[in-house]
Amino acid sequence: MRLKLCAKCQKVIEAPNTYCEECQKKVDEFKEEYKKKANNRYNKQRNKKEEQFYNSKAWRTLSKKYMDKHSLCELCNKDTYTLAEEVHHIKPIQTPEGWERRLDWHNLIALCHMHHNMMHGRFKRRR
Repeated sequence: MRLKLCAKCQKVIEAPNTYCEECQKKVDEFKEEYKKKANNRYNKQRNKKEEQFYNSKAWRTLSKKYMDKHSLCELCNKDTYTLAEEVHHIKPIQTPEGWERRLDWHNLIALCHMHHNMMHGRFKRRR
């Protein structure tokens, strides 16, 4: 058993953990709160019609069923088995055709976070 120090409080913990149990809880709470704030900021930029759609029961049900069927990113190399985290519209719902196909199963693709950011031009290069 390898030991190391917690990155936050410097207690001795087992590797490969980064944090002790107490600090891990705090980090998880912080991440959850940050995610909520980021989603709120993002939703404020959205068109009200799109925001209502993404909050609708129809979209939540469809995207959940799609993720249940397609649990791996459809763009990642098949050897990597990267889990899908997002359901993406192939034809964007901001276009008239995309809006018409917003609940079309064949207009969806399951993507990992990295590929979803790339599709939206938000990809940041790692240094």
